[in-house]
Amino acid sequence: MTGIRFEKDIDYHNEDDGELTAAEPSTPRSRRLQSFVDEYGTYRPHLSRIDHIKRYLKKQFATFTFLCCLNSVLDKIPLLRCLKEYNIRKNLFGDIIAGIIVAIMHIPQGMAYGVLTTLPPIYGLYVSFFPVIIYMIFGTCPHLSIGTFAVISLMIAQALESVIQPSMSIINNNQTSSTFSNDSDLFLINEKIGTATTLALLVGIVQLILSFLRLGFLAIYLTEPFISGFTTGAALHVFTSQIPLIFDIKAPRGINGAFKLPRFYIKLISLLIHNINLVSTAIGIISIIVLYVAKYLNERYKSKIRIVLPCELILVIIGTITSHFTKLHSKHRVSVVGEIKRGLPSLTVPPLNHWNQLIVPAITIAAVSLSISISMAKMFSRKHGYKVSSNQELLAYGISNVFSSFFQCYPSAGSLSRSVVQEGSGGKTLLIGGFSSIVLGTVIIALTHLFRSLPMTCLAAIIIVNLKGLLFQMKDFMFYFQISLLECILWTMTFVSVLLFDVDIGLYVGMCTSFVINTIRTQKPRFVVLGQVEETGLYKSIVYFPSGHQYSKIKILRFDESLYACNAPFFKRKFYELIDIHLSYSPLISWGEKTQKNHKNEPTYKYVILDCSPFNYIDTVGVKLLIQIFHDLKKRGITLYLSECRLEVRHTFDVMKFYEQTESDTVYVTTHSAVMAARNALNNESVNNDETNELVESQL
Repeated sequence: MTGIRFEKDIDYHNEDDGELTAAEPSTPRSRRLQSFVDEYGTYRPHLSRIDHIKRYLKKQFATFTFLCCLNSVLDKIPLLRCLKEYNIRKNLFGDIIAGIIVAIMHIPQGMAYGVLTTLPPIYGLYVSFFPVIIYMIFGTCPHLSIGTFAVISLMIAQALESVIQPSMSIINNNQTSSTFSNDSDLFLINEKIGTATTLALLVGIVQLILSFLRLGFLAIYLTEPFISGFTTGAALHVFTSQIPLIFDIKAPRGINGAFKLPRFYIKLISLLIHNINLVSTAIGIISIIVLYVAKYLNERYKSKIRIVLPCELILVIIGTITSHFTKLHSKHRVSVVGEIKRGLPSLTVPPLNHWNQLIVPAITIAAVSLSISISMAKMFSRKHGYKVSSNQELLAYGISNVFSSFFQCYPSAGSLSRSVVQEGSGGKTLLIGGFSSIVLGTVIIALTHLFRSLPMTCLAAIIIVNLKGLLFQMKDFMFYFQISLLECILWTMTFVSVLLFDVDIGLYVGMCTSFVINTIRTQKPRFVVLGQVEETGLYKSIVYFPSGHQYSKIKILRFDESLYACNAPFFKRKFYELIDIHLSYSPLISWGEKTQKNHKNEPTYKYVILDCSPFNYIDTVGVKLLIQIFHDLKKRGITLYLSECRLEVRHTFDVMKFYEQTESDTVYVTTHSAVMAARNALNNESVNNDETNELVESQL
């Protein structure tokens, strides 16, 4: 870099200098900056807000034709473009295989997660069928598997329990059979189903509103550390809810509030001593071990066998056959799934009985599901090079939930485990969902009665093993601890609050913590001292470039954030600290040694240069602060220069009449030109002082 020199006052850092706006002739702007604008910039007349609105509407309506409107509507249905560009020879076989494999995963997971929501297993299969079809039509990520998901299922169960009295809930993890014997039982089940479908409708409406308002970008505020901490804590709740099913005992009731999980385990231990079912426990433990080993082998040798073995479906088939012929339910009192109704549900309007109590859970579930689903869709899009639109994804999720709510479905979401399998099975287009739905529809219509002898402990084993990826996220704590302390705090606060309190409370705590951390990052950014790298025009932080040269009487600073009201107090305090000016008051009462004066008679620096290249914008408070600092430094005999101001910043300066309240040569195009101006001014002062001294000596 020693041979690099910047002789011209050209801003190489700001890309918007091609759009520099020439100042009005009456504006007392910097002569150097004005000459640069006149030579290289273009004149763009200032437009009022009304003129901006008129220009925008004119631009929009200029292309407002029937064909444009039709294309805009058709773009909302990505399946049409997929069918138009579909390559049968290249994609059909892979899509069929991926659809079949994912459908095989849907069957046991749908039944298991259906039980997790405290609903009969068949409703988990409904959620694995209807939303998949709708997402295939409106979704943009071919590798995202929509349907049941453990964390969302747990949140749905908690929402249902909060609306329906716990004493009335009979379809839960504690029952010894899912066969219902009286009308009151059926009434309560219908009540829970109606509440779940109402919840799905509300979740879909929330997602559609976010899509129509184009608020898909809000998902980025639910950051990766937050999602990791939240899903890890929720996975422990899911794991805990399945332990009673493994041991085939009734789960402790009435445990709510703080330290829910510790109190749950204390009561669970006393129940295990008296009520444990050894046969069910043996089946559950063996199922967990076999399924874990099979999945491990699948993952290790998937590159060689190229086909993912349906371990969960094999476990369901073996468990059902064994239970049926050995009569585990009648002889050993092992809980089984029981009768499952066959056929697709009829069109039913959600009852909306408890809609006012479900609004908050609906917003919470919508936020969690969209953050998890969109983050997975973005991950696959980066890996495979296709485009995923957050607003279009919100539209797909919303329509899926609204449509499915009329067919007795609860809210759906993307599943990481199924999505990874769907990606690794060779599927490439949205038609994977169609082939998966064909298989699932066949099972729902004709084969569900075959699973009535399936032990509930097998479904619990499937859920527990599928939590492996979420539970292993606990190692993210050390990862974030090494990368960023603030991200580690966010992960820890979210995880601990979910673990010790509940899922919804943990969600709110995590979101508040994320907001506070983002605020801290903007309120107290880095404020660094710059030095010149050898003889180039580059100026870098002296912390990372200790060899950077600092000129005597000149201080070069850079504030690594936009300057606005929230960080203005920090900017002012840190600015004066870096130029060795202390603004603190002397103590009213002194003792011991005499206190040093805070204000030095002679300032350390004559020129202070502020590199404004990180300023994306500056508000009125920031401009007023710079004007105040300029005049305060001038009283102290210090000159303030600004450099590398972006177009938006300069526009705010013009509107706030910054140049009229400071001086005409305050703003420079580059930091190097500001440094050269300060050096020249110092040299001129030195020459003038020498001449004055010589004149005085000659007179003496």
